[in-house]
Amino acid sequence: MEIESSRIVTRLELRLRILIAVNTAMILAMAAAIIVSCRTATPSRGSEPRSLTVTEINVVDRSGVVRLRLSGDVPDAVIDGKRIPRGQHAAGVILYDDTGRERGGYLTFSPSRNVALTLDNRGAAGQTAILAAGPEGGSGLTLSHGNDAVDIRVDDELGPSIHVMKSHALAFHVPELLGFEATPVCGELRGAMKNSSRDDVLAWCRSRLPENACVACVGLK
Repeated sequence: MEIESSRIVTRLELRLRILIAVNTAMILAMAAAIIVSCRTATPSRGSEPRSLTVTEINVVDRSGVVRLRLSGDVPDAVIDGKRIPRGQHAAGVILYDDTGRERGGYLTFSPSRNVALTLDNRGAAGQTAILAAGPEGGSGLTLSHGNDAVDIRVDDELGPSIHVMKSHALAFHVPELLGFEATPVCGELRGAMKNSSRDDVLAWCRSRLPENACVACVGLK
């Protein structure tokens, strides 16, 4: 188990480095777009640099396809002609591939004030990786492929944890989670059963927490 845990952590560290590299590239691209816009706005050489205040900047490729959007009010994603709501107001940078399909972003959200770096694939599942941080502390990294996922989290309620799902079934979780039924998170899950079935709530819980904690919280039929 220790050897397998070490392999999992090593793979996660590698993927996290890739996420950081992508994040850096996105920030550089955003800075370049702003610099180009500021130079365009400068009337003549020798004049004082002026502040540029805009709602949105779109960067297009040689074919006229928008490849980067810098916006204070990011629109919802459109996948295969269907609008996918983001759930909250968002601002930041969105990246698109050469077909105009959204492939990731670096965004802040309102009213939650969370910030997230996302990487999307072209499939229906959408997000393949997400690195997020809360406004008052706590963070999480989720990597997924089909029905498999690895989730690393640190927060005030549950502390640090590594959670691995294989074919929608729990494959690995550390550390053991005790007393989950007394946490506010469990209270929210129980409250969710007012509008969702127990099976749906249990499935959501199992995708993020150990089986024993989920059963202790919402029970079985």
